[in-house]
Amino acid sequence: MKTDKRIFRMILIIAMSQVPVTGIKAQQLAEVAVPIKLPSVLFEPSFYIWLMLGCIITAVMLTLLKVVRVLSDQLAIKIDVSTTSEAQQVSRVGLNRWQRFLKSMTRSVPIELERDVMLDHDYDGIRELDNELPPWWKYGFGLTVLFAVFYLFNFHVSGTGKLQLQEYQDQLAEAEIQKAELLKNVAYNVNASNVIALTDQISLAEGQSVFQKNCVACHKADGGGNVGPNLTDDYWIHGGGIKNIFNTITQGVPAKGMISWKTQLPPRQIQEVASFILTLHGTNPLDAKEPQGDMWKDDAVVDTSSLSPRDAAKMIKS
Repeated sequence: MKTDKRIFRMILIIAMSQVPVTGIKAQQLAEVAVPIKLPSVLFEPSFYIWLMLGCIITAVMLTLLKVVRVLSDQLAIKIDVSTTSEAQQVSRVGLNRWQRFLKSMTRSVPIELERDVMLDHDYDGIRELDNELPPWWKYGFGLTVLFAVFYLFNFHVSGTGKLQLQEYQDQLAEAEIQKAELLKNVAYNVNASNVIALTDQISLAEGQSVFQKNCVACHKADGGGNVGPNLTDDYWIHGGGIKNIFNTITQGVPAKGMISWKTQLPPRQIQEVASFILTLHGTNPLDAKEPQGDMWKDDAVVDTSSLSPRDAAKMIKS
């Protein structure tokens, strides 16, 4: 009776599944019916290669274990048949499971039975025993062989694994990316206290571009000075050096008509244009404006013998 009810329910479900669904558009059905997404790894040929290799290695390991077990059993039978002394029977008494496991992994011969595995060699009274290799050593050797096959296929055949040279190159590339990110973050945190002069050609070219767009009206394209002071000599009104130049550009000089550029240029560009201004020192352009301010030297010992008393006094005072 229960079987008939189950059959009737199954027929009813199949019949209801054939009834057309009304009130649902084809687009809505397409949205409701979400196809099952298979993992992308199933479409990689290397996945099946590794799967096949894993099956082969597993089969080989099981076969080797079976062979070792059969050989061990046969050897144990031979030993049991050939050695029936009371000492051997006594050695098996009183062993727990852990001791039996250790004994099976070492196959050590008791001292009482060493005469059964002793060879005929005699070197000044020193006798040699014909002990078999311990099973743990055999298993370990088999595992190293399997590992060597896997290692060879992984690193030198399939190319899936990365050799040390490739890992080193990848780490260098990753370090370069991290360095670029760090420099990018530092570039937006530059201020007058930590700014340094840039010397690479790319940064100086960017600084020159900013200078040509924003500074030539007051300082000329060659830095000789127009409304603003000369940027090529040793004299500075608000101090020379990268820190003072950076601070002057950032804060501006409202009393002299120089605006503050911190609202129009990011710190990185101010650093670049300040570094470019340093390269103008000593270029001696034509029609340069007369020196203004005080002589500036960056932590250098200057010979004042060739200077006038006025300039030497200003330098020492500064």
